[in-house]
Amino acid sequence: MHWRRWLVTVFFCFAIVGLLSFVKYNQVMAAIAFGESFPEPSETVKVESVGISTWQPSLKLIGSVLPTQSLEIRNELEGVVTYIGFKSGGKVEKGAVLLKMQIDDELAQLDAIDAEITIAELDASRFQKLFEQRASSRDQYERAKAQLAVSLARKRALEAVIAKKTVTAPFNGQVGLHELEIGAFLSADTVTTKLVSDSHTVWVDFNLPQTYSNLTIGSTVSVSSSSLGLYDAKAVIAAVDQEISTRSRNIKVRAELTSELVKLKPGTIVTVSIPVYALKKVVRLSSKAIRYDTFGSYVFKLTKDDKGDWRAARQVVNVIHKEGEISIIDIASSNGLELNDVIATQGSFKLREGILVYIDGRGE
Repeated sequence: MHWRRWLVTVFFCFAIVGLLSFVKYNQVMAAIAFGESFPEPSETVKVESVGISTWQPSLKLIGSVLPTQSLEIRNELEGVVTYIGFKSGGKVEKGAVLLKMQIDDELAQLDAIDAEITIAELDASRFQKLFEQRASSRDQYERAKAQLAVSLARKRALEAVIAKKTVTAPFNGQVGLHELEIGAFLSADTVTTKLVSDSHTVWVDFNLPQTYSNLTIGSTVSVSSSSLGLYDAKAVIAAVDQEISTRSRNIKVRAELTSELVKLKPGTIVTVSIPVYALKKVVRLSSKAIRYDTFGSYVFKLTKDDKGDWRAARQVVNVIHKEGEISIIDIASSNGLELNDVIATQGSFKLREGILVYIDGRGE
């Protein structure tokens, strides 16, 4: 009876398949139960709340600091140095004697001229009396007066020479380095040192592209130098050149800056920020919150689910500027970003859409 054998064989096969299916089912259910025993994947991040502020786009340029008063000190006449009244790099007051040159010859000539003047005065006085007594002619009297005038003029010229051999400071300031020595001979028009005004007010010169050449006198710009600890110091436009350079197509502008906290030395390079467009409403976030991919920039906004747990959701944003570690986001072109939204910052690189998130409250 072959059909019974086949029946037994089929039954035996089904029994084995059923047994294996039962075992496999139990294994799968055990694996599912084991997996469900683990908590849901999650990440811990720091957050920031969205706040709306204003920002004005600006043009950043390189500026150079100039003193409001600066002068090369030169001797007008040649001579031998007899006195040096300043130290290298020292401060001087207006009218202080900086340099004296030998005037022995001039003093001797001055004594001779004083004697000539005395004689000329006596002659003029004598001829005046004689003329009044009609014992002398007017011509002789006029000649005596002329000779006195000549002698007086020679004295004034000699006194001017003596004065020119004494160099004084025309304003308060600080002198530069020098290599002068007493007894040294100086040729005429020799640069002895440089005098720079000792003031907290300086000029900042910069070149402005012709596109923005409508900048007016009295406008305010910001001056910064991170290396010197100067940030957004306000300077006022004091002068604008009347001609645009044909080489660079820039116009030269001068701003006046008064800084009591940081004293800027002439020649210092600074950054000048000029507002060029209207104010915009923006969001300022830590740059750690900004993520990038092939579609652009985005952040992870955290929202609560039905159970009150935080979940991450991708939010596209438009970063228009960066200020150090802060990214500035245009609120108008970042649809979906609203006031008081919670944004993941430090640790946001670990997030993905819909993941459970815990907020790190340390440091808050």
